[in-house]
Amino acid sequence: MDPQIKIPLITNIQRYSLDDGPGIRTVIFMKGCPLHCPWCHNPENISPKMGLYFHEDKCERCERCAAVCPEKAITLPGADGSPPIRDRDKCTQCMQCALACPAGALEQVGEVLTIEEIIREAISDMPFYRKSGGGVTISGGEPLLFPEFTLELAQELKKKVIHVAVETSGFGSWEHLSQIATYADMFLYDIKHMNSLKHQAFVGVPNNIIHDNLRKLVKLGKKVIVRVPVIPGFNNEKHNFEMMAEFLRTLDGPVQAVDLLPFHNFGEAKYKQLDKDYNYKGRPNMEKEEVVQFSEILQNVIRTTIGGVTIQ
Repeated sequence: MDPQIKIPLITNIQRYSLDDGPGIRTVIFMKGCPLHCPWCHNPENISPKMGLYFHEDKCERCERCAAVCPEKAITLPGADGSPPIRDRDKCTQCMQCALACPAGALEQVGEVLTIEEIIREAISDMPFYRKSGGGVTISGGEPLLFPEFTLELAQELKKKVIHVAVETSGFGSWEHLSQIATYADMFLYDIKHMNSLKHQAFVGVPNNIIHDNLRKLVKLGKKVIVRVPVIPGFNNEKHNFEMMAEFLRTLDGPVQAVDLLPFHNFGEAKYKQLDKDYNYKGRPNMEKEEVVQFSEILQNVIRTTIGGVTIQ
């Protein structure tokens, strides 16, 4: 990532979420992540730069996108009715095509929002937070990639007496994570694999920083839910979960629960819209029964759920 990028683009402010912390929540999705998980169901949030969706079903083949593109990166629709094709190598994502598209077939992914604008959106659901014990979840991408912004956002939310949860891969500096932890009520913390070499081979970074940060975080006494995506061909191995159970057992503080998240392909359409390759194309969703054996291993050490945990 460009070290000059300090303020994240926001791809979505999702209201009425029930899956990202206790109660009814508003989830703030930041754009940019140092990990590159090939199964990611929010691939639009991996790159910190502006993105572009192409919704082929909306395209009217009007050719306006090709006409305005300064880089000549868009090939005109074919006579057979095929859609225009964007050359990824030429495209600078200037968004002129999206602005010119009358049908909304080309959609800008990511916008600059101030913290004040985010807070204004978040407090509109304050009655729901109060009634349900909910709040705001800061998500990504990876919030630790934008530590100053995330810290200030958490501070402003706490001034409004709003419960703050942070979804994180844990890959970032402890200095930044500990500062954010001062204002966060809960962390939803991903653990993906216990073997660092395999972790790096699949997602692009080793796991030592992630595991070290989790040790320090639970030692602070913070509420932590560990979440583990169970991915075919990556971490769905008995030995991996035996090592994970031992790791969790040796932490210097309690983790509230572990939630196993069986692989699903719900994000496949996004890869097509972003003109990105999807490594799991055509692979069926994992069934709950396929991960029960891993749940039983972890259950000996800590409360473990599959596909969702009731959070207090």
